[in-house]
Amino acid sequence: MLDKQFAFGSSTFNFTLLHSSKLKTVKITVEFEHGVEVTAPAGMSDQAVEQVLQQKGRWIMEKLYAIASIEAPPPRKEFVSGEKFLYLGRQHTLVVLERAERRPLLIMRNSTFEATVPPELKIWDRQHIIRELFRAWYKQRAEAKLIEQVRTYADRLNLQPTDIRVMEMDRRWGSCTPRGAVHLNWRLIMAPIQIIDYLVVHELCHLSVPEHSPQFWDRVGSIIADYEERREWLRVNGPSLTV
Repeated sequence: MLDKQFAFGSSTFNFTLLHSSKLKTVKITVEFEHGVEVTAPAGMSDQAVEQVLQQKGRWIMEKLYAIASIEAPPPRKEFVSGEKFLYLGRQHTLVVLERAERRPLLIMRNSTFEATVPPELKIWDRQHIIRELFRAWYKQRAEAKLIEQVRTYADRLNLQPTDIRVMEMDRRWGSCTPRGAVHLNWRLIMAPIQIIDYLVVHELCHLSVPEHSPQFWDRVGSIIADYEERREWLRVNGPSLTV
């Protein structure tokens, strides 16, 4: 599995390249969850793959534009008291406290987010501070919870990734590297646990089956029977998992 880039006209898109001994022609999929994924027959050269991408470039760009058009951008957060923020699929209310004697801090108390900031800040400065507090808080929780779920399902699948990382990812929820490392987007910590589990199992299954073949989906389905519903939830609600 290789991450590559292709220029089509004045546009450029990233794609993931895989090879399969079971294919005789190139297969291209374009989805929000995985972006552009190209599966080529084993032994096909990069040059031959690029020729196919050039032929299919207009179709690929139309698919990418269609995905972008249905992704309604979430309302911009104002980071004020009363606003709702997601954590493990549940909405929690933010309370902003102004205290001169304390450094900026975000905690969860009784299912409520409490953000403490210095008084008399300009509105954009306060928004920036609270946004960064949320990002740090989410990343810390994601490091613990997402890695815990990977280890749990790795044992069930009898698969062991070489590394597990929670990181910033652009338009991807997870990936499995050619060296067997599993990477997950920290924003998943805002999703319900069943969605996190689907992504975890999805990426772990790529350790044994790189391409999205029937064999791959059978493996996913053996652990997550309703993976199609969970996948659809992420397609529809994924854009809202942000701060």
